[in-house]
Amino acid sequence: MKNSVSERPQPAFLSKQPTIHDVAAALGMHKSSVSLAFSGKGNLSAATRARIIAVANELGYEPNPLAQRLANGVNNSMVCLCSGGLDVGLMTEKILLIQRELSGAGLEVPIYTFPEIARAGSPSQAAQVKALCRQQPRAIVCAAQMLDPLVFGELERYQREGGIVVSYDIAVPLDCDQVVFDREDNAYRGAKLLIERGHRRLGIALSNIQQSADSESIPQSLRVQGFRRALSEAGLPIREEWVFQNSTYEKGGAEMARHFLEAPERPTGLCIVNDYVALGFMVEVMRAGVRIPHDVSLVGHDDQPVASYCPVPLTSVSQPVTQVAHAVVEMLLERIGGSQVPPRTVTIRGELTERQSVAAPPLNSR
Repeated sequence: MKNSVSERPQPAFLSKQPTIHDVAAALGMHKSSVSLAFSGKGNLSAATRARIIAVANELGYEPNPLAQRLANGVNNSMVCLCSGGLDVGLMTEKILLIQRELSGAGLEVPIYTFPEIARAGSPSQAAQVKALCRQQPRAIVCAAQMLDPLVFGELERYQREGGIVVSYDIAVPLDCDQVVFDREDNAYRGAKLLIERGHRRLGIALSNIQQSADSESIPQSLRVQGFRRALSEAGLPIREEWVFQNSTYEKGGAEMARHFLEAPERPTGLCIVNDYVALGFMVEVMRAGVRIPHDVSLVGHDDQPVASYCPVPLTSVSQPVTQVAHAVVEMLLERIGGSQVPPRTVTIRGELTERQSVAAPPLNSR
């Protein structure tokens, strides 16, 4: 009896990756038997399964992971993490925390990002999500920022076909589990603190980044809503010239500082999104002789570690990324475990940490 594959007549596949058909031909079996050996299904004997796998290994055959997922259906272990973009800050930190926790639960967790920021009516993101859904992952975890609304139609179809969707960051028009970070509350609390300290001339700084066409959901719109609410409660007007639109991170802070220093009249209190923008702003205005908090008080957003190390330690309202990530993972694992409860929405709010960047305004500015 011939025991080695090399002694058998070889199929004409030596110059290409061997397929399941090649393994079946080498064994004189049907391809379904080879498939059963790798899936662990069926009633193959342990000896037959071992023989099939040994020959497959000798030929260098590797099962197609997509075919295996399609065969396993809802029992596959792939959970796709999708994001409309990544940054050098909290957006990336959140998705990596989620990936780490899910990987620790024994799941396969690839991350998919889109090369272009969402634009109204653009089919590109929706087409990519549709292709992803065709792979039939067990679940999709969706970071909702910068996604085209057309994406949610694809995710809804995926859910109807038995898939699980969990969304996080901002509310989405989808009947699924959601973890929402309350940016409106963050901005409200920052502005309210400044008002409580006696400030009446308040401004807000936002990163001028491309967002979803759904203006009611974009993070910057929510920040402005919270800021406006705090001012409205105090009977204060919002000064449009003190709504600063800048680039992101330190570069944006430097841009903001230039506009602030050129302004004929300046606010005495500023809510700045985010802490890195606040750092860039702080450094530039201090170089120009502006004293913090004596001349202008600052409240940052996100409360990242850099807030404690600014030239003047920065008061900031946190974005609790660990809490967001853990809530996403907990809801997803419950769904994978068979939970049939109605879709849930968990809202997570930040905490305000006071440092030395806020004080009462100068007497001549009240």
